[in-house]
Amino acid sequence: MSEVPEKKNAAMPKESKDLKEKKDSQKKQEQKVEVKKAQVAREIVRVAGADLDGNLKVNMALNTIKGIGYRTAEVLANQFFEKTKLPKNVLLGNIPNDKDEVLNEILLKIKLPNWMTNRQKDLYTGEDLHLTSSDLIFNVREDKQRLSRIKARRGMRLQAGLRVRGQRTKSNFRRKMGVVGVVKKSQTPGKAAPKAPAPAPKKAAGKK
Repeated sequence: MSEVPEKKNAAMPKESKDLKEKKDSQKKQEQKVEVKKAQVAREIVRVAGADLDGNLKVNMALNTIKGIGYRTAEVLANQFFEKTKLPKNVLLGNIPNDKDEVLNEILLKIKLPNWMTNRQKDLYTGEDLHLTSSDLIFNVREDKQRLSRIKARRGMRLQAGLRVRGQRTKSNFRRKMGVVGVVKKSQTPGKAAPKAPAPAPKKAAGKK
């Protein structure tokens, strides 16, 4: 005997589209298989005063340091692999502990062509330097303070929170310029305009 399908109750409300979408998404999430991460010896690797993710490749891990972009990270990673003779697909956490000193030395004494450095012709030394992490933050802050101290145009605009490189500020960057739009004399910024007085009632015709 074949089973008789259950009859649906017509009085029951139909499921909304939102509920159906939620259920579908939950089913898809349940069906997804969690991808296991590759086992690494060290989750965090301390290099040049920065904590790097051991689950990343060397070039991608170096890219997370402030002042090191993708291209610079590729160059530094190639220098590291040339010295250590390790495979290029190795994860940072699987690098032997004795190789950390090699990577640390490369980051502390970065050797790049002049056009790749981020501080060319330093004001005090005249050399082409490549700064990273805290050194980069400190030097940028010192440059801004020096420009404002000597009353340079760039320094005065930086103090006022305005753009320095010739951008137009009529239509862009309006948030830093205070009140946006036209303000009437009777209206102060941040307050609603006063309501107009109600019109006087009209007298009926033929009555004195």
